[in-house]
Amino acid sequence: MPRQASRKAKLTKTYIESLKPEAKRYRVLDTVQPGFCVFVAKTGRCTFAVRYVTSEGKNSDKVLGDYPSLLPDRARELAAAARTDVRAKGADPVAQARSKRKEGTERRQRTLNALAEAYLKHVEAHGKKRQSTIAKERAHLQTNILPRLGKLPVDKITAMEITEALADIKASAASRRGGNGNAAANDCRKYLRLVLEFGRKQGWLAVNPVVDVDKYAERPRERVATDAELRALWNHWEAQKAPKNALEDASGDGEAMGRGWATACALQFLTLTLQRGEEVASMRWSEVDFQARRWTLDAARKKEDRGATVPLAPQALAILEEARKLNGDAEGPFMGRPGPDGQRTTLERGSMTQAFERACIKLGIEGLTPHDMRRTGRTCLSDGERLGFPVHIAEVVISHKLSDSLMRTYDLNAYLPEKRAALEAWAAYVERVARGEPGVVRPEGNVVALSKAKMHV
Repeated sequence: MPRQASRKAKLTKTYIESLKPEAKRYRVLDTVQPGFCVFVAKTGRCTFAVRYVTSEGKNSDKVLGDYPSLLPDRARELAAAARTDVRAKGADPVAQARSKRKEGTERRQRTLNALAEAYLKHVEAHGKKRQSTIAKERAHLQTNILPRLGKLPVDKITAMEITEALADIKASAASRRGGNGNAAANDCRKYLRLVLEFGRKQGWLAVNPVVDVDKYAERPRERVATDAELRALWNHWEAQKAPKNALEDASGDGEAMGRGWATACALQFLTLTLQRGEEVASMRWSEVDFQARRWTLDAARKKEDRGATVPLAPQALAILEEARKLNGDAEGPFMGRPGPDGQRTTLERGSMTQAFERACIKLGIEGLTPHDMRRTGRTCLSDGERLGFPVHIAEVVISHKLSDSLMRTYDLNAYLPEKRAALEAWAAYVERVARGEPGVVRPEGNVVALSKAKMHV
């Protein structure tokens, strides 16, 4: 079949309006500007385009726009400019447009959700952060930040949007935990800054907008548990550990432990050892030496990036002995609920925090957190009217660096005997308070009386 001759005419408004649709789309070339043409679709729509030859010698058509939104004279100017770019710069308008569309699609896909996922994979792969730190960052991102900002393209996130999101997080934290929520908002700001800075270095955005967002003012926490609060919490955890139906348990038909056993025991163990919540939650059996009565954590598990040995008081050992009977074949003593695959893993710190908050609400205790139990014990240890240990011993018990730089340099003692005496004295103090007795009073000679009785159940 012979090829149909190209139609040619000077493309004007009058001529364009005279064109009629046919069974197939057809093209009319302009007689004024080479390459300029109009396509007439079966629907009657008229679309201006310009034909050019690419650097590879192929014909290509660039769409300029539809009539009447684009008029013939303006379309002719655009066609001339496009062909000039092709000749002078070797440009390919169609390839450029395709590249811009692809770039736009990629930019729309570069959301904070996607960046946060890439960031977490990066920090896990490089192994420069403790797993507990990564878990804390992931929890803040997934719980607080991403639900508010996650769908936004990272290069479109503004300081104002971040400020509004942090204000919402602050209000939410204040309503759930008491206080002003400033610390929670500042934590989220810190983790969002890390994610966006990672994105900036990857070329996802030019400037990190978090730098223009001020932190909320925070006062150092000074909250410690009173003896009455310590007694109420301890006995609440004891009640949680017990099976719901003691008669059924005695007959062998009931549960071997209460449903709150894991978190209750973990919170008691945290209180006795004065270590951090994430360290207790993810404790491993391989870290425990029952014969030496020690719990050893390597540097990767400690915030200070150095290992620590924690002597275990008899009361703390009793909790682990009970856990060994129940969870001896598991990864650690404090196990969470089974997952979708039926497997149980060590507790999440968040589970302990939630259990602690529920206990405080039930007991009418306000403004207390699991970390405050660590401050409570540390305060009691060096209180001259209670346990009266030297400040540097109280500091090494909670794995703090000694404040004196000269001492840090030349004193490399582990202070294990002193730490053991301090933690056993603290456990005895908790024991007395849990029974409703007065706190320990130091006897003459600066010797701390240690209780040999088991913790009150």
